[in-house]
Amino acid sequence: MTRKRRRTASTHRATLIRVAIVAFAVVMAAIPLPRSLVETVYSQRVYPIVRQLVTGLSSLTSLVLFDLLLIAALVALVGWWAVRLIRAPRGGRVRVVVSLAGHTVVYAAAVYLVFLGVWGLNYRRESLGTQLSYAESRITEPVLERLTAAAIDTLNQLYESTQGRSWPQLDELPVRLGPAFERVQQQLGVSPVMSGLMPQRSLLTPYFRRAGIDGMVDPFFLQILVTETVLPFERPVVTAHEWAHVAGFAHEAEANFVAWLTCLAGDEVMRYSAWSSFVPRLLAAVPEASRQRLTAMLGPGPRADFAAVRARLARTIPVVRRNARRVNDRYLKANRVASGVASYGEVLQLAVGTDLGRRQWVEHAGP
Repeated sequence: MTRKRRRTASTHRATLIRVAIVAFAVVMAAIPLPRSLVETVYSQRVYPIVRQLVTGLSSLTSLVLFDLLLIAALVALVGWWAVRLIRAPRGGRVRVVVSLAGHTVVYAAAVYLVFLGVWGLNYRRESLGTQLSYAESRITEPVLERLTAAAIDTLNQLYESTQGRSWPQLDELPVRLGPAFERVQQQLGVSPVMSGLMPQRSLLTPYFRRAGIDGMVDPFFLQILVTETVLPFERPVVTAHEWAHVAGFAHEAEANFVAWLTCLAGDEVMRYSAWSSFVPRLLAAVPEASRQRLTAMLGPGPRADFAAVRARLARTIPVVRRNARRVNDRYLKANRVASGVASYGEVLQLAVGTDLGRRQWVEHAGP
């Protein structure tokens, strides 16, 4: 085979590979896979192996690998386009732009497939509500009002009993809260269980602060990023939420539920963090007339803490926060979470409508 033919054959193979990558990405994005198949094949078998491998490697460094990936990708993309356009022959710039756009689509498709393989397919697993026999009939206004009153009473008591105790720093949480997280995973059938990961501080923190983002999971290296401006009593539940994502609970309501269970399984400080995040969701779910009566039950300590959270969020930039919320909403819906950002509040369905959730109320709030 002549050199020209070999070059032509190599070009054809490369083109076929690029087309195959894009086509496969489109298929994976468009075709709904059976949730039972994703659950049994990916979430229960493949993902635990991927998680152990990726977290084992990423935990070897204190560097925030997502930051490095983002910077490298942006520099490489901009530099590649700039060099190609500068070197484009006169009259051939349109052809170069088309070629660059095509190659960029291929790389984006490849990144999307990596995202799915490393973590993203967990969005398509069976819902935790299905696994825990969720029953909508259990969630009624009288039940919510009774549970809200019990939660507020518990929160008030925990506030008094935790006075004088130190709140854990982010780097202390794997030791202080990690064992509780492992016990919750065992309850939920996660195997093998994962240890609590060290929260990382991202270069994106200034943006997170302005957008009102408390934390996120790096879906490529499975490091957790927690904004250092979250208040001390928020740290445990925010960190446990991100741990839950890495454990395979991609849905925001499920991650909130696992975080709630984890903090309830910890000491009094952790339990206060659990209820302080949960009471506002409960109050938002009850009728307005009941909400005013129940809010009046809050003690001065929890009231001050809720005011501090509102003050923290007030320091965000509204336009940045709205845009971040819009992007997150589209991202979640693109990953089969139909309710988008509203899914965060659906944790009440798991906490009130499942046997496991109701047992927590009996054990920790007593109704």
